Amino acid sequence: MNVKDYVGDLIGASLLITESRIIAEYLLKKLSDDEWKSLVIEQNILQKRSGQTASRYTKTIRQRIEVLGDDFIVSLLESTERAYIQLLMAALLINSPIVADFMRLSLAEARRTYKPTLASDAWTEFYDTQIRVYPELNKFFESTINKMGNNAIRSLVDSGYLSDSRKRHIQPVYLLPEVRECLIHLGREDLIEVMECTI
Repeated sequence: MNVKDYVGDLIGASLLITESRIIAEYLLKKLSDDEWKSLVIEQNILQKRSGQTASRYTKTIRQRIEVLGDDFIVSLLESTERAYIQLLMAALLINSPIVADFMRLSLAEARRTYKPTLASDAWTEFYDTQIRVYPELNKFFESTINKMGNNAIRSLVDSGYLSDSRKRHIQPVYLLPEVRECLIHLGREDLIEVMECTI
């Protein structure tokens, strides 16, 4: 796996819970590029202050969920709020395997050793370790690495694995049956153990 595929669109944003629902609805309409531009820039469906931010968020969301197919998008839109957030997290983990590894190597290790919180330098330590596996990770600027870390932590907070971005208390997350089934359908059973965070 090359480093671009490993990082995915983690630089783009965290889970974008509210925005993803809006974009998902339009994805099913199979719009043209011009129609997307009109919706995102001119009509400002995401209600962002700048067209640049709106475009970046739209691109990030589309990269995460469009590739998973219409069945996934329908499941996303028809799910309960809890399942919806877990499905968004699953989409992030598929798109950005670096976050799945962060959960496997840092979050799971903290749980295994009965630590109540995720260390403040967990991302930095993890990233430095992964550079040995993916040397190209070293090419990113420190500001970009920090942004990726912030988005990874924010996603763990949004999906309930951590209490907040500052204290980072580790919380139990039970994977819902419909999310488990969706992962099996996508051929990503490997993520079930990653996402199941029982303490």
